[in-house]
Amino acid sequence: MTTDTIKTVIAPCGLCCETCFAHVNGDIRKLSIQLREKLGNFRAAARRFESMLEAPVFRKYPDFEKMLDYFAAEHCHGCRNEQCRIFKNCGVRPCHQEMGVDFCYQCDQFPCNNTRFDENLYNSWVSINQIIRKKGIETYCETARTRPRYG
Repeated sequence: MTTDTIKTVIAPCGLCCETCFAHVNGDIRKLSIQLREKLGNFRAAARRFESMLEAPVFRKYPDFEKMLDYFAAEHCHGCRNEQCRIFKNCGVRPCHQEMGVDFCYQCDQFPCNNTRFDENLYNSWVSINQIIRKKGIETYCETARTRPRYG
């Protein structure tokens, strides 16, 4: 995998763009579109299943449908192409551009306080970049593309 290809998959912070629910080419979006197509007009059936199966969970189908529609919508083209749409105050993109590095682990100032991440994301960011530094970006990229983002 080339560095240019890796940079389309892995954001400067080290998160895998393709595994994000908001990414236009991500599996979550693709699978949400497929599931929405497979379900078709399930809303009417959900009302019947609620009483027929005595399963009140089907009453919540409209909420599920809204979430599925949200996941299927086109949101983000990746942090290298636009400011992050999830963490609107993210400081990584402008910082990596200013510092002239492809990934945070390459910066002499890593770890720093420029991310503006909350404590949980900050700790993940540090851990991810330490893994990249140890294993290499190519190995990390292959792993990151196949494991769940939210785990």
